[in-house]
Amino acid sequence: MSEDRKGEIEIIPPGEEPEHFPTSRIWVSSGSGEVKMVRLGPFQSMLLGLGLMTIVGLGLFFLSGLFLILVPAVALLGAGAWVASRLGFGPFRRLR
Repeated sequence: MSEDRKGEIEIIPPGEEPEHFPTSRIWVSSGSGEVKMVRLGPFQSMLLGLGLMTIVGLGLFFLSGLFLILVPAVALLGAGAWVASRLGFGPFRRLR
């Protein structure tokens, strides 16, 4: 058994490079790490709102299209179940 266990935690001080991590799962960022916050003007706010409304509108458009496809499918299944019950097929027939 090797001396270095798989679950052992190693603390690497800042400024030192890890010795034995050729394919490490540790992610190290080389960027500045800054998050910039900007104040939006009225035109930029309107563009952002218009973009969000467009995304929501497209989502509702495609969901309503899906609903229009599902309504006739459910109606056909219901009609088929009604016809099957009238002909005496199916699990809901009366025992005689």
